[in-house]
Parts: sequence; structure tokens; C-alpha cells
Amino acid sequence: MTSIVNLLKLKTFFALVVLSGVSGWTASAQAQAKKEPLPGSASAGLEPGPSAGATPEAASAKKTWEDIVVVPRKAFLKSGRLELAPFTGITVNDLLIRHYAFGADINYFLTDVFSVGLQGQYFIKERSDREGLVGLQYNRVPTLNRYKYAGALNFGYVPGYGKFSLFNRFIWHWDIFVTGGVGLIWSEIIPRSVGDEKFSSMNIAPDFGIGTRFFINQWLTVSLAFRDYVFNDKFEPTNRAPGETGAAAKDHAQSELVNHVMFTASVGFFLPTSFQYKSPR
Repeated sequence: MTSIVNLLKLKTFFALVVLSGVSGWTASAQAQAKKEPLPGSASAGLEPGPSAGATPEAASAKKTWEDIVVVPRKAFLKSGRLELAPFTGITVNDLLIRHYAFGADINYFLTDVFSVGLQGQYFIKERSDREGLVGLQYNRVPTLNRYKYAGALNFGYVPGYGKFSLFNRFIWHWDIFVTGGVGLIWSEIIPRSVGDEKFSSMNIAPDFGIGTRFFINQWLTVSLAFRDYVFNDKFEPTNRAPGETGAAAKDHAQSELVNHVMFTASVGFFLPTSFQYKSPR
């Protein structure tokens, strides 16, 4: 009886070994079949045909990722374009006399960040209320000059460019620009005595400016800037004799360094009115 039980155990052991071997061989064959490409498949070098029921739109939608550009293009290019920018401005650092400016900038952009241009402007003076109070309070007539014209050769550089969202609906692009150059400014004295003769001066005036430019469309911009014109101006001498001519008074005029700081607003028109990107790909 014991021998029969042992024989059954031995047969069961051999049956399990054979069954395990058959199962392993079957799994290996199936894995090998998956690795080997069939003739006509995509792995064999042939393009797979469209699946049943697939539309052309669905097939093209699978390739839309190829058209994604990680870094978006700038909304405005200035290189090789001419900017015509009429502007108006007002002085911000003189309490006794105020000047309004009307002029224009003509800039040519050598690159997208460097420009060279000409500037011209005409000034209109206005005496402030404080100028009249000086005479009443101190019994003195202030020494003032008015500015008539100015012109300059300027160079510009754009150190920064960005964009912001307006009302969570519109995206406006803008940049920061700095300018510097040298020019001429014509000034004229305002005599303390109304009957005295005037004299004028033509002064060399380096200028510096910083501002921001907002891009409206491909050819229109709006700019705001502060500009400082530095020059050595000639004022009416305090010891001027009554009836002295303007030329004689100019010979011993007082010279002082002046910072003529203005806030300006301009509208820029770019020519040509459109631009085209050049991509390396």
C-alpha cells in the first residue's frame, strides 16, 4: 500500500514538471512573436495605413505638436525701418517759467535695438504764477531766459522688451529705450526792464533720455519719455546799465549750467508699414 502511494506522488511530481516546462515554452514563443515584425508592418519599414474609420482631420491632428514654437516671435520688428514720431512736451524742473515743446523725431533703426536719428523742436514760453509772486514778496525781478528752437543728432538703444495683459483680454507689447546725443538750443533773455534790448545765444546741448514705447499695431506706437538737455546758458547781467545795448550786455553776460528737463509724449509711425520675419528653418 505504501509503495502505491509513493508511486502516485512520483507521477504527480513528474506531471507538474512537464506542465511547467510547457507553460514556459508557450510564453517564450508568444513574446518572440511580438518582437518579430510581420511583413508589411510599420516596424518592417512600411508606413502603417490609416485605421478603419479614421478621417483626414484626425490624421493631421496627430502632427500638430510639430508646429508648436517654444519661444513666440516678437510682435513688432524695427530693424531696417524708419520712425517718424511727432511729439509734444512740457518742462518739469523750472518753477518760474514753463516751456511747451512741439517737435518731431526721425529715427532709422540699424538693428532691432540700435537707432540713429534727428530731432527738432519749437518752444512756447509761459510764466508761472510763482514768477509774479517773487516780485511781490522779495521786491526783485527774477532773471529768466526763454528757449526758442532746438535740434539734435541722437542715438538710441533698446535694453528691454516685454508685454502685459490689459483687462485680462488684450496683450500689449512694449519696450524701454534710452537715447543720447548732442545738438544746439537757441535761448533769448527776458529783460528785467521792459524797454531794454534782448540778446540771444546759441548753445551746444548734449541730451539724454529714457522712455517706454507701446506697440499698437505693425506700424503705430505711442511713447512716453523724460529728456534732459544740458547746456551752458547766458543770462542778463545783474549790473546791466540802463539803456545798454543787447550786444554790450551779452559781452559780460552771466553763464550758468542749465538742466532743461522735459516730459514728452509722442506717436510713432513706422515705414514701411509692415515687416517680414526671416526664419532659419
